[in-house]
Amino acid sequence: MNKLTSTLALITLAKFSAFAQPVATSLDVPNNNFTAEFYFAPATNFSPGSAGADQTWDFSALNLTLAGTDTAVPAASTPFAATFPTANWCYKFTGFGQDRYYYHLVTPSKFEILSLAYTGTSGDNYTPDPRTYAVFPYTFNTVYNDTYKSVNDAVATSVTVTYDAYGTLIMPFGTYPNVIRQKVVKNGQTDYNWFNASPFYPIFQTVLDQNSLGIVKNTTVLGVSQNTANGFFTACPNPTTGKLTINSSQNRINLLKVSIFDISARQILTTENINIGINPIEFDLSNQKAGVYILKIIAADGSSFIERIVKK
Repeated sequence: MNKLTSTLALITLAKFSAFAQPVATSLDVPNNNFTAEFYFAPATNFSPGSAGADQTWDFSALNLTLAGTDTAVPAASTPFAATFPTANWCYKFTGFGQDRYYYHLVTPSKFEILSLAYTGTSGDNYTPDPRTYAVFPYTFNTVYNDTYKSVNDAVATSVTVTYDAYGTLIMPFGTYPNVIRQKVVKNGQTDYNWFNASPFYPIFQTVLDQNSLGIVKNTTVLGVSQNTANGFFTACPNPTTGKLTINSSQNRINLLKVSIFDISARQILTTENINIGINPIEFDLSNQKAGVYILKIIAADGSSFIERIVKK
């Protein structure tokens, strides 16, 4: 069960522009405002479905068993921060009678796993040779090869990872459109991960050599959302030919920062310390190339919101 919980983060519903393939960047990795319930299910007679564009995977009939809860936490505040000083993202799993901390390093080019199920004196420490969980920007048909080795392993493990499909994922607790599917081939065994793309985290994971499936259900009340936090903010027009106006459905929301990034996570426009309840925020993308951009809003309470913007 350690491997099931090792790479599962937290869930919210992603929402992309219609008919567009999901693309994830490092900016899509969620911040520390997420909680979730972690479930597992048997993989007996499980079929992962087809690869390719615009697929539909219906796993709504899965019989889920609650195993524990996940909470994203600042890595520096955790008990084993000194062991993993390069970690900048962490989540805490509470279940099976103990707390476990999972440490990661997220950079503009990749998402790396530094530890799995670290419990003080035991656990898989991959710091010398981290496992690459994803590369950024993560686009359809991306293939990468990776080797990783924990301090407890005699030899390194080699894997081939392919972003082999995207489409709609139907789970017992909801439907997720435009989800990324990742195919992982390791030691002759093929497994799959289905990711929410923005925020970027796995919704569903197979561990077929253990006849197990891992599933996360979002329980976050407020946090990062591709749809600007369930209507807390609107960005329009989207797509846009230049001008972009950001409004709030709430009165007088204080914001720390509003920024726009390109697909390589380079910040191109930003503004700070504003009150969106008084005046809307306007950005001009007229001089930017056509393509996908990322709007990131950070509220005064620390909550973050993400929206994908299409520039025509």
